[in-house]
Amino acid sequence: MKEYKIIKQTGTAVKSQQNFEDLINSYAKMNWTVINMFTHRGILKALIERDKKEEES
Repeated sequence: MKEYKIIKQTGTAVKSQQNFEDLINSYAKMNWTVINMFTHRGILKALIERDKKEEES
């Protein structure tokens, strides 16, 4: 089973682009994969997914 999350870029300065890239890379280290990027009302967003960890009983 997969789980999904939407992350968004914050701020509008050039530095926010690097911060967003760093955010995506930090999620990649936790096994998240970007499956789509889009803008909504001028804000860049990314849809990410990963295999959902099964809870131990």
